[in-house]
Amino acid sequence: MADIAAETPATSDIQNRLPPSLCAALSPPHHPLGQWPTPLECICHPELGRVLVKRDDLAGFGGEARSGVKARKLEGLLGHMQAEGLTALRMPLGNITNLGPALIAEARKLGVEVHLDLVDDPPLRPETRQAVHSGYAAGIARLHGPSYMAAAFRLGGSLLRDQLARQRSLCVPPSPAHPSAIVSMARGYLEMARQAKEQFGVLPDAVYLASASGTSVAGLALGEALGRAAGDPPVRIVAVQVVPEPLRLWLPILFAWTVRFLRPARIPFPRCEVVAWPNHTVYGRFSATHEAICARVENSYGLTIDPIYGAKSWDVMERMPTGDTGRPPLFWHCGYTPNWRALAEELRL
Repeated sequence: MADIAAETPATSDIQNRLPPSLCAALSPPHHPLGQWPTPLECICHPELGRVLVKRDDLAGFGGEARSGVKARKLEGLLGHMQAEGLTALRMPLGNITNLGPALIAEARKLGVEVHLDLVDDPPLRPETRQAVHSGYAAGIARLHGPSYMAAAFRLGGSLLRDQLARQRSLCVPPSPAHPSAIVSMARGYLEMARQAKEQFGVLPDAVYLASASGTSVAGLALGEALGRAAGDPPVRIVAVQVVPEPLRLWLPILFAWTVRFLRPARIPFPRCEVVAWPNHTVYGRFSATHEAICARVENSYGLTIDPIYGAKSWDVMERMPTGDTGRPPLFWHCGYTPNWRALAEELRL
């Protein structure tokens, strides 16, 4: 299997400044999916001045080839599964995601069976929900109610049956939330850091990213911690919470899980800020204000963002107090939800 760590300049740069134990943390197996590096652009904002934009929406993967953060996470997860000889993946998914079809297609190439527990979140009319999930083959995905707790029990039972049948399977929370995916996102941070230094001579003051499961932002925080360990200045990682569940409680669990996964490497413990504004934390829902942000950003800067994720992190970036470092903020354009307009009537607050 290709070792992306050996091929990515971002990783090579950090490896030159890290002890061997930390270098090892950046080189687990990967299954290549995206077109890396994605561009790092700079726009001029009337109040914020320079704003950096990491264009993971141009990674060439997933729905409309615009699911860059998903590509990064799946590269790590599928690479881990292949290396460990795991042959089945079980995971819950909500209604607003284009992860499922891309995941199934790539897993099939590796001989991995995918079983999805489709949770009714955010709730949709039955006919709409059937249409959203109509592309799955029989036996791959099943529709269930709105409870992720119930989904966890169902998947736990399935995992037990797999073990009794001696099938080597992996059961993960949605996103996918797994240390292999987090490490893969950390590489994305290091890719961005190299670009920022080479193109603009400075790292950002803060990185803003919409977060539902916490996996992506945990990866960015891990990358930032590795950068600090190598001598880079601190960068604030700001998770814009888009779900009601408290990320402040879940993120330390993800960090601890990842640090344990990477042993014996001594990883600096990541740190992250969580912004949970009530108007942003109803998962999958959005208001006319969010739609207006999307229209303004596209008209002003040519960036197409959606009101489910991107508009919320953009709003926080514009309204949060800026740091005193003199460095620009960075908006991480993680991707795009292509069917949000078709579902807008049901998803508007």
